[in-house]
Amino acid sequence: MDIINSLNFYSFNTGLSNWLWSHKQMIVTSWIAVLLVLYGDELNKLLKRIMRPYHYLLRMLSFVVLCTVGYGFIAIYSEIGVNQLLSFVHRHWFAGIVIFIYLLLGFLAERKHQA
Repeated sequence: MDIINSLNFYSFNTGLSNWLWSHKQMIVTSWIAVLLVLYGDELNKLLKRIMRPYHYLLRMLSFVVLCTVGYGFIAIYSEIGVNQLLSFVHRHWFAGIVIFIYLLLGFLAERKHQA
């Protein structure tokens, strides 16, 4: 009986991993988006602290550049990096990794009181 149950779990895990793998790009994009939402204010505070001694127009311009170019750059290149890291992982483990990372992101959001 245990062999039958383990085979059913194995086929379910494999099916789920394969289905999630086909949506890998969207999943990775959501991870990066959540991280930018959670920690974007920290980047803004860092920029504000660095640019404090400069003129108001320069501070405003740096904020606009960070929001338009900086966050886009971070999103695009971090997605590429995460996708390359995931290419080293066997597909069989992908469902567990996705579930773990979503739980980790939920935990991080809860710690920042944004959930």
